[in-house]
Amino acid sequence: MDPYEVLGVSHDADEETIKKAYRELVKKYHPDRYVNNPLADLAAEKMKNINKAYDMLTNNKTSQKTANTSGGGYYSASSKPSFSAVRSLVSQNRLMDALVMLNSLPKTDEWYYLNGVICMRRGWYDQAVTNLKQACAMNPNNSEYRAALDSITNRNTSYRTTTVAGPGLCLCPLGCCTCLRCC
Repeated sequence: MDPYEVLGVSHDADEETIKKAYRELVKKYHPDRYVNNPLADLAAEKMKNINKAYDMLTNNKTSQKTANTSGGGYYSASSKPSFSAVRSLVSQNRLMDALVMLNSLPKTDEWYYLNGVICMRRGWYDQAVTNLKQACAMNPNNSEYRAALDSITNRNTSYRTTTVAGPGLCLCPLGCCTCLRCC
């Protein structure tokens, strides 16, 4: 396998070009885009090849110069995929790297929680709520998961309340804009 060919870059491509090509391919073949799609297995296989090619190139580039652990890009071979490593990437606001690493881990309650946090940080509130609800359903006693879900739910409710406030509109706790559904 030629990693340059897999990523669609030339053999003299610099790190930034490689990283940009990698991120574009991750967006294109991300497993979330192929849920309930007959091409899901093909996309997953493509993602494995993309990740492997990127690892090959970044490990090669890293060995050619002094190690710089604070730089951007995909997690290094020395950092094994783990939920704590994903949390670290999220705290550094390296959301794409965190998402890629997260997708190499099993889908547990913590997986859904972290995916929800990443979605929330990216502004994808509907997906964030869906993931956080799943995390809470899988582990209902986890206060961290519940707090995150409550936070985004309250944020969405306060947004709706402030944007639809006006004469004749419903102010019920369900937050609907007309009284047709609840009153």
